[in-house]
Amino acid sequence: MSDITLNKIPLENKQHSYKDNYLIMLGHMADDLCQGSLPAILAFMYKDGVLTSYSQIALLIMVSTIVNAVAQPLVGFLSDKKPRPYLMTLGMCGAALGIMFLGVVDNFYLMLILVSINGIGVATFHPVAGKLANVFAGERVGKGMSIFSVGGNIGYAIGALYFTFFYNFIGLTASLTIILPALIMSFIFIKKNRYYLVHLKKRERKIQKKVLNKELEDNYLGTFILLILIFFRSAAMFGITTFLPLYYLNYLQQDENFSNITISIVGICGAFATFFGGPLADKFGFTQFVRICSLLCLPFICLFLIIDNPYLALIALMPFAFFYYAAMSPTVVIGQKLLPKHIGMATGITIGLGISFGGVASPFLGYLGQNYNLHVTMIAISIFVLGAFLISLIVPIVNKHK
Repeated sequence: MSDITLNKIPLENKQHSYKDNYLIMLGHMADDLCQGSLPAILAFMYKDGVLTSYSQIALLIMVSTIVNAVAQPLVGFLSDKKPRPYLMTLGMCGAALGIMFLGVVDNFYLMLILVSINGIGVATFHPVAGKLANVFAGERVGKGMSIFSVGGNIGYAIGALYFTFFYNFIGLTASLTIILPALIMSFIFIKKNRYYLVHLKKRERKIQKKVLNKELEDNYLGTFILLILIFFRSAAMFGITTFLPLYYLNYLQQDENFSNITISIVGICGAFATFFGGPLADKFGFTQFVRICSLLCLPFICLFLIIDNPYLALIALMPFAFFYYAAMSPTVVIGQKLLPKHIGMATGITIGLGISFGGVASPFLGYLGQNYNLHVTMIAISIFVLGAFLISLIVPIVNKHK
């Protein structure tokens, strides 16, 4: 199909159906399945003696996170300079390649290289994919970004289950199967690359026109405050997703399968919350909605800490996950509205760093678990949740109608 033909397609009609948002959502799922499987893979590597300490697990996650954190804004900046939809495909494949070989090596330095490749891949996917999701969302950007974000939550949720299922048959070599979803979605995105390119160019022309008319202004101070909020939110959820299986395995004395399933249950709750969070934020306001959700997270993380029964503790954790994830896509929209001239970079910061920024805190959390116990680690995570609520109170209110 030619560029001329594609330009005749009314974007508003495409926005109304959200078909492209759902397709990009599937790509997000394939990409974040790699991240979701990482804690489970490392937990089984620890169980099988390939890794020998919590600190090694934390270091591997930290390296992936730091690489991700550095690369994410750079890729977003590049996507703002020139439309590059093919970066979604490269990102998915890189994320999968960095994970798939992790279970078949025993050299720790090689593991560090592999998780670095994963970090680069994840960082490459999010800015362009999130920008496309914004393009196809239309006026209801909250709903469009929620659809997109759900894919990441589902990927995170099923990552541990996906790996655990194959681990029961082939052991740690199950990591090789991580590449399959990425290959499927890469084939689809390659076929649609020209289509995506045309619509990205349309958006760029609209943005440039508004910039020339001085209708758009970036709010860097507000973005800095938002980044602090993202760090606290990410540190809390990254700590949960990293150490919850170990908490159930070693502190609450549950078996490996149930311990890894807890992450998937949390992720599934998050997927439902993300789907509804964006439309609600469209209606009530993005910043206001994030503040309410941040407040509602607090009582449930406290309940989780004081309950010793593993099943009741998981029940308490489910509403915490719901309110945490409900604020995820509105947080992305806040970033995009604070940096309207750099939507790709804003997306890279809020989506990518929102998932991985907190990995910087992993060595600290791992140190607490190694030298005290994993309950102390969970207490530290609850402090991050409190910090997120306090910071949310000073995040700028963005106009939901622009």
